[in-house]
Amino acid sequence: MHPSFWKKLICASLASSLVVSVISLSSVGQDAKKADPKAKAGAKEKGKGRLPAYYKDVVSEEQRDQIYAIQAKYVKQLEDLQGQIDSLKAKQNEEIENLLSPEQKEKLAKVKAEADTKKKGGKKGDGGKDAKPAADAKTS
Repeated sequence: MHPSFWKKLICASLASSLVVSVISLSSVGQDAKKADPKAKAGAKEKGKGRLPAYYKDVVSEEQRDQIYAIQAKYVKQLEDLQGQIDSLKAKQNEEIENLLSPEQKEKLAKVKAEADTKKKGGKKGDGGKDAKPAADAKTS
């Protein structure tokens, strides 16, 4: 058979596979959207909170509600303490950074920027050239 026939056959097969995939994914997405409101409504009715590990099959519904009430009672205190922890960590990091020379601070800023770029997906086609300097900067 002619080579162009095979090219057309392969392209047609790929195109039909793509169409089937898109249709399948869109129907799955619609099913998830339909299920979400029901799941959210059910979660709101049962109470807000999260059971500790391994409690699910051990506690009764009444105990579950009591656990949620106890958790709600401590939410404000825990949020306040978390704020204090975050504040102390920021203060600690500031003191540590103040130990660095201006050159080290510049190098640190560069390494942080590279790490942020990688977290966001980075640029395609960079060949991983940025990875080595960042790793070297961390070890020194």
